[in-house]
Amino acid sequence: MRILCTIGDCNGIGLEVWAKALLALEGHRALRGVRLSLIAHPRTVAEYFRALAFPVRVEQTAVEVGSFRVELLPCPTYAPIRWGTPDPTAARQAWEALDSARQLLYQRAADAVVTLPITKHTLRQLGWRFPGQTEFFADPVEHSPMMLFVAGTLRIALATTHLPLCQVPDALTPEVLRRTVVDLSRSLQHDFRIATPRIAVLGINPHAGEAGTLGTEELQLHPVLEQLRAEGYCAEGPFAADAFFARRRWRQYDAVLAAYHDQGLIPFKLLAPTRGVNITLGLPFVRTSPAHGTAYDIAGHGRANPESMRRALLMAIRLARYRICHQSVVYHSRG
Repeated sequence: MRILCTIGDCNGIGLEVWAKALLALEGHRALRGVRLSLIAHPRTVAEYFRALAFPVRVEQTAVEVGSFRVELLPCPTYAPIRWGTPDPTAARQAWEALDSARQLLYQRAADAVVTLPITKHTLRQLGWRFPGQTEFFADPVEHSPMMLFVAGTLRIALATTHLPLCQVPDALTPEVLRRTVVDLSRSLQHDFRIATPRIAVLGINPHAGEAGTLGTEELQLHPVLEQLRAEGYCAEGPFAADAFFARRRWRQYDAVLAAYHDQGLIPFKLLAPTRGVNITLGLPFVRTSPAHGTAYDIAGHGRANPESMRRALLMAIRLARYRICHQSVVYHSRG
């Protein structure tokens, strides 16, 4: 099994948490038989760890972290380390790493990718046309990707991804809701071995529209959910998002489908501030990432928490292994 890792923004905490995560995983049985590859410029990686005074050995074709010898796939662009600074050269290297990873994955030369955080506005200055890495990896496929955030049994998916809030009501059509519920249900069955997933759908408006008093979008969603239930899917709602999380109702479901980014990510990061993993659904390969950004404010200080990255690596391996081995074990829904 081959797992790729992309460098992301070299001026953030990405490589730091990556190395710390590997050190924390030394001896872990999940990594047996796994070939790890880091896509980055060797000189950038060497400067990064030298500045942090980390015991990481960097060669032209390999990075040694503890007992791990990680294959190094070089990027053309060298970017000097400028801690906490949005730099075009760093963005160029990050883009090259992503391009290389996507090419290898669609050629089936790798099974999964774990992406380190990027700085999107710097990439946009270079001509990057994607709202995020999720959309970048999904570009060659026909349908829209879905973001699923996981921390143990807490799973929150987003019906829309990186959209301005004003565009969400028009984007969340009955057709989109239907597709996202079906895709999420299938992923929970295939990737998480949940036989009959229970999915809670959140409304868009305050109090889920309160029967049309505070918005009519939910009135269009009710018939879709009724039809899905008639077809055998367990999808309930739309629920008022504030009361849903305040009453811990998420514990009764295998996943929650939020209408838009912050509606799902605010409660997720409050409930799992250091444990979250971001998974992109709907791809012909596995893609995960830590559920945090570049953290410029602490970059270079050596105090970043690697737990989210550790879990992202383990999740990538676990999901890729499921897909390779076609295991028949089914974990049943808590409901």
